[in-house]
Amino acid sequence: AHAGIAFRCPVCRDGNEFLVNMLTMGIRMPIRLPSWVSGHDYANFSERHSRCDASECLYPGGRERADEDGPWQLLLCCSCTAKGTHRGCSHLENSTASWECDSCAGRGTGKQQSTRVPLGWGQGPGKA
Repeated sequence: AHAGIAFRCPVCRDGNEFLVNMLTMGIRMPIRLPSWVSGHDYANFSERHSRCDASECLYPGGRERADEDGPWQLLLCCSCTAKGTHRGCSHLENSTASWECDSCAGRGTGKQQSTRVPLGWGQGPGKA
């Protein structure tokens, strides 16, 4: 095994297409593991996060289970993929395609909310 195995898309976990795209952009990964790392340390990187991290999980099946779609589909944070939520636990509509955890978005500013930035005093169209 080499480091390239753990170098995958954080959302879909595809390694081949992701690696080609990264190489095209000039991002390179070494073929061998660093000398200070054993092969066992990388085993956990290939596992996808599969737990609801909402402060209160509402799914009757529990935090560790999810459905393929609907209100109990598990969405992973679109930035870090290290946290997840059931749609129903975060009150997300079925049409919501992505979600961002509070750690990545800042508390209360997740992507499911408005992304408009309020303009400051004297800032607006046609004003300097």
